Amino acid sequence: MINYTDKDNMLKLINIEINSLKATLSIQKNLNKQILTFMKNFIGNININLDFNPENKAYKYMNESTSALNKSNTNISSIEKLLKKLNDLIPLIEDDSTEAKLKTYNKQFTTAINSIYKNTSVIEEFIHNISLLDLSELLKEINEPVKENEVPEQHEINERLLDITICSEELETSFVENTLIISDIQGKVILPYKIEKVREILLDKDEKYHSLQDVIDKLYTIPIEYYKFSSISRFKEAYKLVKEKEHGSRLRAFSLASELFINYNLHPAVITACNSLDELDIYLACLEDNTLEDFKFFTIKYEIAPTVTTNDSI
Repeated sequence: MINYTDKDNMLKLINIEINSLKATLSIQKNLNKQILTFMKNFIGNININLDFNPENKAYKYMNESTSALNKSNTNISSIEKLLKKLNDLIPLIEDDSTEAKLKTYNKQFTTAINSIYKNTSVIEEFIHNISLLDLSELLKEINEPVKENEVPEQHEINERLLDITICSEELETSFVENTLIISDIQGKVILPYKIEKVREILLDKDEKYHSLQDVIDKLYTIPIEYYKFSSISRFKEAYKLVKEKEHGSRLRAFSLASELFINYNLHPAVITACNSLDELDIYLACLEDNTLEDFKFFTIKYEIAPTVTTNDSI
């Protein structure tokens, strides 16, 4: 906060304030780095199987780390906004409106700094708690050995032997192209595909696959149980999208993964289906604006079992 005295001292006061905010920003970035390091070393090394218990303390640390990271990002953003406001004010220091603008800044500063102090208290408590953890022992406890075939890989699911030759009428009725199907009824997710691409895979590796359906079952089909714990699945699928499809940095991958971890409106299978960050960004924008009809990369179909209702009047 800047106490307005006179214009002669104003530049000096603003520079002192800027240096103070920069020091605070440096502290917040250091806290942010500690949270990201924990998430990289902990969440990134958790193996999720179908029997994962959401009551497990791993889930607690995941939620707390995401919350702490969000608070840290908010603090950093608030300080950067204050710095920008001060830097924009320097060229106008001789203006008659300087005093009014400083009052506006001081009001914004008071609101921001109270929130920053409150968030920092939570962040520091979280960092203190994780500093007491034996991470290797916690990971051993969580990562129980996965039984063979307990979590099927995409290429291991629902092998079916069908004819390689298939007529155009069957293609129209049997295959739904460029569509993400999330089916509770069938207990599986079918990722978007193009028949031409499926045919290329089949012909290129005709000894590995027996039919078009076989390719789809092995490469494009995932058991819906794979997404049983949505938050964890969103985290892992977002990380894979950045690292494996975008070839981005670990920091960028963890930043997106932690952001989407708590996006409860986003089905993790949508992340799997996206081929790029651009596709995912457009989907998220459409989701936020409630304009999913504008998302053109692939269609999304949900198959949900009907709810059984009772007639109380009988």
